[in-house]
Amino acid sequence: MKTNDGLLLYQERKGSSACQMTYIYQERTSAFILITDDKKRNKAASVKDHASRWLQDVFLPQGYPKSVSPDYLHYQMWDTAQAYCSSIAGALSLQATLIGLGVGEGTATPLAATLTWLMKDGSGMVASIAFAYWRGSQLDCNSKQWRLFADVANDSSHLLRLLGPVLPIPFLSVICISAVMSSLVGVAGGATRAALTLHQARRDNMADVSAKDGSQETLVNLAALFTSLTVLPIITSSFLLTWIIFLMCVVLHLLANYQAVRAVKMESLNRPRLLYILDKWFSTATVPGVEETNLSEPLLFGAAFIPNYFPHGFRTSLGCSLQWALDSCKEADVKALYSATVATFGQDNYMLCGSLKDKQLHIIYRPGITAQEELEAVLTAYLCVINYIHFSEGALLSGEYVAEGLSTTTPDSEFIAKVRHHAHKIFPTFLHNLQAKGWHINRLLLAADEWRVL
Repeated sequence: MKTNDGLLLYQERKGSSACQMTYIYQERTSAFILITDDKKRNKAASVKDHASRWLQDVFLPQGYPKSVSPDYLHYQMWDTAQAYCSSIAGALSLQATLIGLGVGEGTATPLAATLTWLMKDGSGMVASIAFAYWRGSQLDCNSKQWRLFADVANDSSHLLRLLGPVLPIPFLSVICISAVMSSLVGVAGGATRAALTLHQARRDNMADVSAKDGSQETLVNLAALFTSLTVLPIITSSFLLTWIIFLMCVVLHLLANYQAVRAVKMESLNRPRLLYILDKWFSTATVPGVEETNLSEPLLFGAAFIPNYFPHGFRTSLGCSLQWALDSCKEADVKALYSATVATFGQDNYMLCGSLKDKQLHIIYRPGITAQEELEAVLTAYLCVINYIHFSEGALLSGEYVAEGLSTTTPDSEFIAKVRHHAHKIFPTFLHNLQAKGWHINRLLLAADEWRVL
């Protein structure tokens, strides 16, 4: 651009947090040269700025902070603290492991130690496969909860190894059980870290975010290594001091992890967050925001750890087999139940049936069901529950959410049909409110099964 004096200049900067650079065209050299607008800036400040930008380039994703989620820095600060504490605790338990393997004893043989180590590795491998099969699909849906589980398992593994030499059981059993716990940490921790990285990456830069997270963790582990080299020779000579330091590290590790996952504000809908939103919607007619819902999400108990959890003691399975759903309704006439369900949901990509008396509901999917239709199916099931509780137990429910024609004697199939009609009317409003609050409605993490009715 040209100034009023006819000078040719331009300005630029790297990233949103970097200082602004001004270049002016110099006729004598026929080139643009850098000029300094801020005369108050001294050399020390300039060096500090350069060092700060260098550290940011090394340890933070390119384009930070706009290239990551708003909760990135808060989460990473707590994640750094927990990694440091975990490394110290691991160093203390490592010494106990080596003692258990017979390091320093004249009677110990390299072969015995090698076989013990191989048994440990084998136990961990089998446990990894089994755990991934058992809970693999849950790790995406409830990443925060399983991240905490991984950290509890990690500390339990360290504790067991530290106790190993004094326990009245063979050390081989101790180290194999510890390896099983460590394998759970590897599967749950690695998978949930990937899910959290996907949430944090906002410019399709998941690999960069993951790589920089690895750099941060390596730096922290390096700092913990130097601490261990300095402190271990001092504290390991005292049994009491060793346990005091270990327990302090464990407590701080768990506290930092809790704060880290609590800092994450996910915009996707899993079962705990969706149920909280539905509860607020039907009680206050408002959809809570992303921050409020994440702060209210249970991390240690509740929907994330109870299969098919639903409020008021109900259990609701998603994407289940129609045959299994019909068999579960033992007191119903299977033919009549099937006919009524198909007739009610003939125009939908989902069907809902179940026994309200037994507090069991089943949502069956058809091929091609969309995320919005899946969301409507859950809302319909929730509306069934609160209407049933309203009529059977007298629970308060706003009149606008009470389906017409219901009573305590209404058969289950007819009850669900009337509720479905009412849910179909109120769902667009609910969907609009979700979008207005910034929720991502095109990607649901509800851990639905893969059965489809053709």
